Amino acid sequence: MELERILLATYQSDITRHYELAQAHGAGLELQVYGYDTDLLDSGWRELVDQHKTLLRDFAGEIAIHGAFYNLSPASQDGRVVALTRERYVLNLDIAAELGARTVVFHTDFLPIVRNPDYRAMWTERQLEFWVPMAKEAAQRGVVIALENMWEPEPGIIGDVLDRVDSPYLSACLDVGHVYLFSDYLPLETWVERISRRLVHCHLNNHRGFFDEHLPLDLPGGVIDYKRDILPLLCALPHQPALVLE
Repeated sequence: MELERILLATYQSDITRHYELAQAHGAGLELQVYGYDTDLLDSGWRELVDQHKTLLRDFAGEIAIHGAFYNLSPASQDGRVVALTRERYVLNLDIAAELGARTVVFHTDFLPIVRNPDYRAMWTERQLEFWVPMAKEAAQRGVVIALENMWEPEPGIIGDVLDRVDSPYLSACLDVGHVYLFSDYLPLETWVERISRRLVHCHLNNHRGFFDEHLPLDLPGGVIDYKRDILPLLCALPHQPALVLE
């Protein structure tokens, strides 16, 4: 089993320890602070980007970033919410380009608890309105957007958006832990089969089956058997996605 693209995720501002570990093992980095720190994109991001650029100047590994996501909604019916989401996402793309990142991870904010029968169709149309121009923004910067499953119960929700936008700059990020928490009891094989053509990025983490804990892959008592079920499936793909240790 050959793992070609391994990235270490870190949500910290000081990435020195993760940088040294990645360098020692030939891995890459996913910088998540640009999504997880809700105040950073208002002030302080410029200084942090400069610090990261200096540290990563001679870094040979692949770089990705996780974009903003708290309370943002690309498909909101409120135009001002969509405008704020676009503003945050475009800044994330700018930061990614400046850091030499290959991928930026974003969420779609699908809400499965909404039972209105028209919700998914309207949500999909608004997603298209948002992501078609956003894919063009990514293309201008040479960065690929990867849409991560969060609460989506089945893979066609994101897969339909990706297929209809049909851009090499808009792809999928498969979060294995989220599948095991929020999927409609669908096996991971079903998810991979549906989005494999668009799959460029995977978040790997374990949990005990109750909430999104981001625990080690080989955790005793973890509900996900990576050695038996997950890694062979992902490594058998003809184009291996980046595998991110969260």
